[in-house]
Amino acid sequence: MKAPLILAALIALALLATSASAGMNDFLGVRPLGMGGAHRAVVTGNDSIFLNPAGMALFKRYSFETQYLLTPEYEQEDGPTEHVFNISVVDNQVTPLATGLSYTRIERGGSKKGNRYDLANAYMLTENLLVGTNVKYLQFEREGKSDINAVTVDVGMLLRFDFGLSLAVAGYNLTNTADYMEHPICMAVGIMYWPFRSLSLSFDWFTNFQKPVDPEDPIGDKTHGFSYGFGAEYLLMGQVLLRAGAAIDQARPWGDEYYWSVGAGYVDPRFGLNFSYQGSFHHGWGGIFAVGLRLHM
Repeated sequence: MKAPLILAALIALALLATSASAGMNDFLGVRPLGMGGAHRAVVTGNDSIFLNPAGMALFKRYSFETQYLLTPEYEQEDGPTEHVFNISVVDNQVTPLATGLSYTRIERGGSKKGNRYDLANAYMLTENLLVGTNVKYLQFEREGKSDINAVTVDVGMLLRFDFGLSLAVAGYNLTNTADYMEHPICMAVGIMYWPFRSLSLSFDWFTNFQKPVDPEDPIGDKTHGFSYGFGAEYLLMGQVLLRAGAAIDQARPWGDEYYWSVGAGYVDPRFGLNFSYQGSFHHGWGGIFAVGLRLHM
């Protein structure tokens, strides 16, 4: 039963012909994108692999997801078109140790193309405290720059309280990749609150510890950069999800950006379909279109 469903999902998304990257994290899933990236304390889907691997241990599940993001003008007006395709599986049914596998393909015109592979694990230390790690292999070819072949590690922690509050801490690229433009050493703190079951409110604070002072000299002097994400998600009629968010991004080496985002989804016990769009408050280029399909088995 699992194999035909997975094959059907892959064919369906291949026919759509194809999602984009999320800057310093390569890939930001459809649901987090619709919430301004403020998702590290939410992490109820396979996006936990990338944002906070601890979240994989939240529920007993076998979850398959495939996602596609499209950025028609990446980082600049008339810039290259970026396609990002991701497929992931999380299994937390058999053993106490949750495991996640993910493959991401990125093609950014002629300037960057390659693959990212993730192997994540998570464990529930107590009913309210979860920890996780993600080992990822980055393999990219870049025009006019050295290629990237690096193995690095992310770690995450999730603390949940019975009154609807969740706190998250995550660190990224903790073994230095030497790619300070897109894979620097970073850290994030997230908070999520459910005032009632159908509404979740989230906030993420992100720090880039290796932001180049001069983007033209990425191996030169470094400074700290910060970004802030705000998101909300509302469950309507038990199956329709509405999302909105905003982000203030001052962690980018290329200059500050201010984003808005919206999203929608449909869920039932075995199936989920999500759509999101992220745009800039200041210009029309650089918007990200995203679609994702999730199956629970």
